Amino acid sequence: MMQYTTQQGTQGICPPGWRLPTDEEWMVLEGASDSQYGIGDPEWDLYNEFRGYDAATNLKSTSDWNGCGSGTNLFGFSGLPGGFRDSNGYFYNISDEGIWYTSTEYGDDAWGRSVWYDYPSVSRGFDLGKEVGLSVRCLSEPCMQLFYKMNSSKLFLVMT
Repeated sequence: MMQYTTQQGTQGICPPGWRLPTDEEWMVLEGASDSQYGIGDPEWDLYNEFRGYDAATNLKSTSDWNGCGSGTNLFGFSGLPGGFRDSNGYFYNISDEGIWYTSTEYGDDAWGRSVWYDYPSVSRGFDLGKEVGLSVRCLSEPCMQLFYKMNSSKLFLVMT
């Protein structure tokens, strides 16, 4: 868990040679992992609602989620349900929700992503106060490593 830092693409909590992904980079990941809405689809521009068809299912780990909410981990992202820490230091939604910061600000808030145990799609929101603690994913630098995987007739772009 980390509290927010204010520079896009910043190293932040990430180790040397790694950085926090931007909102745009998260949209690429979502489009690459969804079976119906590809990279660049207007579906990924929506916010404060669940988007896509099955991106969350494909990004969630195969265990540790509440009930039958585990995913397929189709691309090796292994998203875990870490929940979040509020500004008073209390933790919520562990085993129910995976919620990650991006490095992209929206006014006084930050863009982020939320995945729930009982939804197959990903929520994009900006009402994530910087005073709370969320999970993060780090991207390698100087350039993001891109791996291509052919699945049937669809080309997937996967960030690791």
